Order: sequence, then structure tokens, then C-alpha cells
Amino acid sequence: MRRSFHFLIKLSASLVSIACAGAARTEPLEQASPVQALPAGADTAGSASADALPPGFREAFAESDSRARTIAFWYPCVGTIARLRAGGTFGPAAAAPRIIYCERTADGVPIGGVYDIDPTFRTVRRFSTVRLDGARPRYTGPIDTTRVATEAKLVNDVTRAITPAWTKLGRPFSVVPVPLANGGLEAWAIPRATKARTLVTGGDVAYARNADGTARRTVDHTGTWTQLPLAAAGALVVRSAERDVAAVTDLVTARYHTDLGREVTVHTTTMSSALVAGLDPATGARVVWRHVAKPVAR
Repeated sequence: MRRSFHFLIKLSASLVSIACAGAARTEPLEQASPVQALPAGADTAGSASADALPPGFREAFAESDSRARTIAFWYPCVGTIARLRAGGTFGPAAAAPRIIYCERTADGVPIGGVYDIDPTFRTVRRFSTVRLDGARPRYTGPIDTTRVATEAKLVNDVTRAITPAWTKLGRPFSVVPVPLANGGLEAWAIPRATKARTLVTGGDVAYARNADGTARRTVDHTGTWTQLPLAAAGALVVRSAERDVAAVTDLVTARYHTDLGREVTVHTTTMSSALVAGLDPATGARVVWRHVAKPVAR
């Protein structure tokens, strides 16, 4: 099964405008889709130690971390496709399709491209994709465009639903669809920092797609939104407002900065979780989580 996702994006000279909160519109919003590493629910939280963990913690952490991997992985893909589009890979930039698409195929090939969609979010048009490995040859394999349209509609619906409130709060965001291992689909609104050299903890919201195509909110961390200074270098400590398992936003931050070469530890009320060198058998990644339960206060 292919794994992909999309989030709304204004294609402009700068990627700073990605999925920024703005006025709702009636036409389809421009989108981009980052690569998904694994479907949510896959166990990506292999521990580097045998510390005693609370019952159910490992499974719950794996669920959140898999979503975080999905969301964090979009950065290189979206940037690459945006540059390729601007450079004419998909035809003259002024006329090229405006929606960016990325996925990793079932056999692990990263691909990306562009497409358009009709106002009802039912018909994908002008789909053009390339492999993101090697010399960027055209990708000619099958892509389920019905699935692509479904993900695009959910992102659009969630963006319209939350834009008024988030705009009032002054919180820019990205909405990212996350396919689930059971065939379901979620869309996560991930807050973005409003200032340079800062990071946001908490504040994320998730919606699930119902069988009839409508969306229902399943996670709401808007009350925990916090923006903190971000040092330019050195070890990074992400302090989550959650009790046991960190918010998805917090794990996205950890994954992103680990990929940049920083040492990252995430703290919740009861747990300390660090990404350390090791082989994750589920993904082949070179880092795994080491969890340590904090002493209980007496």
C-alpha cells in the first residue's frame, strides 16, 4: 500500500508561506504533500534500553511518533519539489500545476510531483511525478488518484474549519493528512513559530475522516501552545506539557532537529525520551528512542 500525504501551501517565492492561516476561500486551496515514512500506528519507537515503562506507554508513544515521522518528513520533499517546479521540471512555472505531491512507494522509492484538482475535490488533473533519487527521472508507476483527492479534501476542510480561530490567535499552521495503518485518514494542524529562532511546543489539533467524508476533531492541544527561544546550536530539550506521551508537535520538533544533527531530549511530566544512535528495525532509521521514567515525587 502506498503511503502519502498533503498539506495546504501557497506556492510563492518563499516557503515561509506554507499553509499559513488565512481567509477561507471557496475554490480549492493550493497544496503540497510531504513524504510519509510509515503509516501512523507502525512501531517506530524502539527503545535503546530496557527501562521499566508504564503499561501502554510504548504503544501510545509509537502511535504518536509514527505520526510525527510522517509530518516531519515533508520538509525535504516539499522543498525539493517546489524548487523543481520553479526550475521548469514540470513545464513553465507560471503554467505548471500548483499542488505539490510526495510519497514513498511500497518498495521505498521516494517520488514527488505536481497536480491540479477540480473544485469538488473529486478529479485529479495534470499529474506529473518524478523519482527523488538519482537524476530525477520521470515516475511512471500507478498512483491512486482517488486516495489523493480524498486526502486533499480533508486537508481543505480542516483548513477552512480552523482558519478563523487560529487567525484570531495569530498562530500560523500547516495541515498535514496522515494515513493510518487501518485504512483511516487523519489531518493534523501543526502550529508554526511566529518568530525566528523560536520553536512551538504543544498546540496541535487532529481531525479524523468519517465514513461519510466529514471530519471530526479527535485531538485538541490548542491550550498548551507555547513559543520558546531556540538556541542556534547544542543539545535541545523539548519540554512537553503532556503527562506521559509528548504531543505530536513536540515529537515533530525532536525528529526535525535530530535530522539536522542535534542531540534532542523530550520531557513530559513522567518521562524523559531521547533519540540516540541505534538501528530501528521497523524503519531502518539510524536513531531510536531511549525512554526513562522519571522518579515519582514523594
